Amino acid sequence: MQTYFTALFLTMAVEFGVYYLFLRCKPLKLLLYSVIINGLTHPLAFYLYSELYFKHDLNNNFNIYFLITEIIVFLAEIYPVKLLINISLKKAALIAFSANLVTAGLSFLF
Repeated sequence: MQTYFTALFLTMAVEFGVYYLFLRCKPLKLLLYSVIINGLTHPLAFYLYSELYFKHDLNNNFNIYFLITEIIVFLAEIYPVKLLINISLKKAALIAFSANLVTAGLSFLF
């Protein structure tokens, strides 16, 4: 359980950093938005990937279920980013994609 919360807090921090790099405004609001968005999508992603991973007994670092999970999370985060930050759909998609790309990449390091 400690590993899960470590991953959750790191995801929130990293995605906040990506939000801030794109928008450069109101860091406390962006941090709150990162907490809200990842508080909703991270448990879903963790559960989905864990179920698929253990159900199919996969032992490699990268597999199709990781990719499917990341795509679902990316798509699920576009509208919350758009609505909370009040930006265009295109920019929200770019931010959500970038944030998830960075966190997915970092997941291979830790």
